[in-house]
Amino acid sequence: MQFPDLQSALNHAMNLHRSGRPAEAEGLYVEILRLSPDSHDVRHLLGLAQFDLGRREEGVRLMEEALAANPGAGHYYNNFGSRLIDKGDLAKAEQVLRQGAERSPDCPSTRYNLGNALYRQRKWAEAVEAYRAALALQPDFDLCDLQLGMALHGGGRRKEALAHYRGVLDRRPKDYAIWVNYGALLQSESDLDGAIDAFRKAAELMPDDATSLNNLAVALKDRGDGAEAVRLLRRCTTLRPASADISSNLILTMHYVPEVTDAELAEAHRDWNVRHGAKRPPAPWPNDRDPERRLRIGYVSADFRDHVVGRALLPAFLAHDREKFEVFAYAVGTPDAVTEKFRSRADAWRIIETLSEDALERQVREDRIDVLVDLGLHTSDNRLALFARRPAPVQASWLGLPETSGVEGIGWRISDRLLEPAEPNGLAPHERAWTLPHCWTCVQPAADAPDPGPPPMLSLGRPTFASFNNFCKISDRTLDLWARILKATPGSRLLLLAKAGAHHRRTKELMERNGVAADRVEFLDYLPPTEDVKQAALLARYLRVDVALDTSPFNGMTTTMDALWMGVPVVSLVTGRSLGRGALSLLTNVGLADFAVRDEEAYVAKAVSTATDPRRLAEIRSGLRPRMAASPLCDILAFTRDLEAAYRGMWREWCRSSQP
Repeated sequence: MQFPDLQSALNHAMNLHRSGRPAEAEGLYVEILRLSPDSHDVRHLLGLAQFDLGRREEGVRLMEEALAANPGAGHYYNNFGSRLIDKGDLAKAEQVLRQGAERSPDCPSTRYNLGNALYRQRKWAEAVEAYRAALALQPDFDLCDLQLGMALHGGGRRKEALAHYRGVLDRRPKDYAIWVNYGALLQSESDLDGAIDAFRKAAELMPDDATSLNNLAVALKDRGDGAEAVRLLRRCTTLRPASADISSNLILTMHYVPEVTDAELAEAHRDWNVRHGAKRPPAPWPNDRDPERRLRIGYVSADFRDHVVGRALLPAFLAHDREKFEVFAYAVGTPDAVTEKFRSRADAWRIIETLSEDALERQVREDRIDVLVDLGLHTSDNRLALFARRPAPVQASWLGLPETSGVEGIGWRISDRLLEPAEPNGLAPHERAWTLPHCWTCVQPAADAPDPGPPPMLSLGRPTFASFNNFCKISDRTLDLWARILKATPGSRLLLLAKAGAHHRRTKELMERNGVAADRVEFLDYLPPTEDVKQAALLARYLRVDVALDTSPFNGMTTTMDALWMGVPVVSLVTGRSLGRGALSLLTNVGLADFAVRDEEAYVAKAVSTATDPRRLAEIRSGLRPRMAASPLCDILAFTRDLEAAYRGMWREWCRSSQP
């Protein structure tokens, strides 16, 4: 193509570049630069094209040359910094953009991108300052309004974030993104009704966008409206079929709805594999097939932190035999004090939050992991798409929930003999359960947990029941059972743990329809552990409880262990899936197998008989903590050896099966 002059050629090259054709633009930039070697702008543009073509080092070289020759060109810094952010080189991006902010103090885009570089590094306060500086220069900068709210939220300045979002919505009531983020903040503040209202407003603005509908479904699920949440999530999977996160959210939410059948769950798992499974067979693994050598174990989790999964993993993580096992951690999420305990004992620590599936697969293969363990299953921020690619020869799931992931690349599920139903449910026919000899998990109880003391009914003259499980596990059918228990124990009370919302009123109305006065049900504020709210303070709630009532069909696990440590017996209804047998495993390990019953009549009868026998209740309460401390649930070293034997057994089996 002929051009009348270099400027015409440059204009054409830039048009090609803007239209997503950087390879074609590159050729023209190179030719123009050959004819005009002192053109700093063309050198800068060629550097941008190199970035866009995946040639980061060449892009950096060209853009630094352009800056050195023309340090006063403020837009150079902005473009260079934004490309570095895209490539994840955040520290260098911050350096470049700070220089740009000094050179071009009146450029809002440079301040905005500086805020993005700081935000991605979780430098919250500095990010807020940068975004506010950008907005001072350009008050109608919509994206900057959004990022400012997110930075305030990320930095824990929630009241400021709420006020900021409200102010933006007063000015722009049809700003979809602000409504979505406002709802997410309200949800994190435990205001479920406010969050649901915000997500509904967002959905009205963009009814076919899956983001607001997915968030709405999560909030409805948390409020106990599981069936409605499943309906919305099924629609989301049609709106955004490529989203593995939404497909996982659907599967997880289905577990909370009693009416969902095994066949429906199996179909959801098959659909996940079709949509998000590997599109090619796994490449051969170079791992040395010696069955007795030191093994590399890789844990993938978003919960290397103060979280129920993190607290369950940490004891075994610390107790691993490092002469026989090398431990790799693949971490997602915001670190905290517990994260540092994991990091200090990991042989290798990989932060994978920003890695693509391709990059993460390469990393696992380069690390030559022998046994790769997923700790999230279909919970939030999982990396199940990695496991579908089979980057390690042996792959297993554990801890996220006591059930299958259904992912075809995961061949093992770590379980125990009591978690496994007599008849397989067929949810994942490709997967096998490796049953640990005693229990699926272990616990290191809070050292400063209060002493259980006597049953509160001895001083109150009436029993107090409680369930501190996540409210999304509490179905109307379960509430009907609890109403029967309250009716059979005059004067008794029921304590529930839940975020604020309309489900409080709905629960009390259901109780009243069953003949139980609404004032016999009390809701306690949902308070997750934080730096200010320690685990021991949360355990102290059990000082008010005589008998804990488990949920069905999804049993509690951590809540059951918390109750047992506080001397509170747990009545549980055993169901067919593994997630309905968790309490059976835990209760059997502390000698209370008779508290895990097989039908609803027995569930009601056991709760009533226990709550109306003060002598037996006092006996259980005084002896339960020492009994649990001496049980397999608290024998961390023995549990870890059992877990390691499972890894070794899986590895030996793979070595046998993979011999030429």
